[in-house]
Amino acid sequence: MDQQNSANPEENSLQARNRRRRNDSNNRDFTCGCGKSYLSYAALYTHLKQKHDSVAPDGTQLPNNANQRPGRGRPRRQEDQDRKSAKSDDGQSESGNEPDETLEGLLTFLDSLGNFRQTEKFSNDVEVQEFLLKHFPSNNVFSNCSEYQGIYDLLKDLTDEKIKLQDTDLLANEPFDKDKSLRKTNVAKILAYFLTQIGPKLCVEAYKEMAIFIIFYQKCLNTFGYQAKENYLQDQKNGDHKQLDIKEEVIQNQEFCDVQNGEYMLLIANEFILSFLPSSYMGLETIEKNFKIFGSSAEKLKNAVYVTQHFSYWLYSLKFTNSRLDFYTEDD
Repeated sequence: MDQQNSANPEENSLQARNRRRRNDSNNRDFTCGCGKSYLSYAALYTHLKQKHDSVAPDGTQLPNNANQRPGRGRPRRQEDQDRKSAKSDDGQSESGNEPDETLEGLLTFLDSLGNFRQTEKFSNDVEVQEFLLKHFPSNNVFSNCSEYQGIYDLLKDLTDEKIKLQDTDLLANEPFDKDKSLRKTNVAKILAYFLTQIGPKLCVEAYKEMAIFIIFYQKCLNTFGYQAKENYLQDQKNGDHKQLDIKEEVIQNQEFCDVQNGEYMLLIANEFILSFLPSSYMGLETIEKNFKIFGSSAEKLKNAVYVTQHFSYWLYSLKFTNSRLDFYTEDD
């Protein structure tokens, strides 16, 4: 069930009456590339783990990309009118508080899992920076510093700038593409900025888990981002099979997250949830057992689905992307 609709008792009652059963032959929207279909993400994940060693075969689909080419993971895009009504022309949310509201939505979801909110009140930006840098997961989690160093350095730069400028909006001077109605901020900086916003609201352990999650998302984008973008743009050519030349950055050994803005950063969402994330957490077996939010189990990967969805709402609210994800992981 979509978390945003959970506040309506009558709607919840109707959904409960209409809950799908295991023997329901309809609405089996979670489909494995081998042909098996399921009612929920958790069931699909269990099948992938048991039958395919957690590697999703070509053609594996979540509900929101059922009509797309296999394994593409493209999020459902909002209509142009919806984009215009939700945002002003300068890249700011018209409500002013919408980014904070999306973060609160994420925190509310985490509340359903446990006590993960920060109880300490930071008195200034210096204390916030100290918290974010001191508890950032580094060589005690990752074997290679290159996996996390980029995000860490950007986190330090952003918090240094915040301390220097104090009340100034860190996004105020970010370039904005008026034609696409999107910020030009590169993905790596977007991910670091997200941690500056959500990190101080989380307790130490939850912040560490969220930072690891974001580092994994960056790694997945750097691995699959260019191909996902090429596939998406090829689809937009309406059957024109002419090869698109967008790989100049790859030839120059530039990582996707360092040179691309957020326009295409949600395209890898399905690949991230179905394959990349489970295998990544399995590589952290010695510490994963202590994680409370994320992990390689079906239940914790379901948490990752919801967090990714709320993350997409935050990206959309700040005009980093013109898309939002619409995942469903339960049977109603």
